[in-house]
Amino acid sequence: MSKPGPIPTEYSAIMTGEPSLHFELRTVAQMRMRGLSNNEIREVVKAENSFQYKTPKSIGRALRAVLRRLDVLDDTLVEICANGSLSASRLVTLYAIAKTNLLFFDFLEEVYKEKCALGRSPLTAKDVRIFFTQKRQQSAVVAGWSEETVRKLRQVFLKILIDAGLVTPDTQLVSPPIVEPGLIEHLKAIREHRFVSVIMEGL
Repeated sequence: MSKPGPIPTEYSAIMTGEPSLHFELRTVAQMRMRGLSNNEIREVVKAENSFQYKTPKSIGRALRAVLRRLDVLDDTLVEICANGSLSASRLVTLYAIAKTNLLFFDFLEEVYKEKCALGRSPLTAKDVRIFFTQKRQQSAVVAGWSEETVRKLRQVFLKILIDAGLVTPDTQLVSPPIVEPGLIEHLKAIREHRFVSVIMEGL
């Protein structure tokens, strides 16, 4: 598998309906490790309800997001996501989200990384609101989104950091992730220094 491609260059609100989906990505990564193609994965997930969802519509929406994220991972990252430790798998999920969404990557750099630089301080709802206010001033695309869209994105972004273990759920303190050296070395080897810089700031 070739090196992961560049981050999208346009902001998108697609993540209003796309949470971290770590369980789902790990499940599909295990299928990829067994040699299944995207079409075969779709068939298995829907036939077996691998995500344990209540409605087929929910399965389809999540599966589209998961396959988009899976396709930016090289073989090593797919292996870590599928069979690695929970902490390493969560970081690969976070990486896949960042690689497929420019706005979320900006959020990691401009909010999470900056909070880490200040020490173990809380990442509050106000911090997230300020980020989106600034983006609305900077981007006509973001400025055109409804208040409901922005509200939903604020919730999703913060929840993803909590799910990844980068923010504690109770106090909302930024929390340095548990990073296995092999994962960081691989990310450096494939020249993903931008993401490494975000993660290493908290260590």
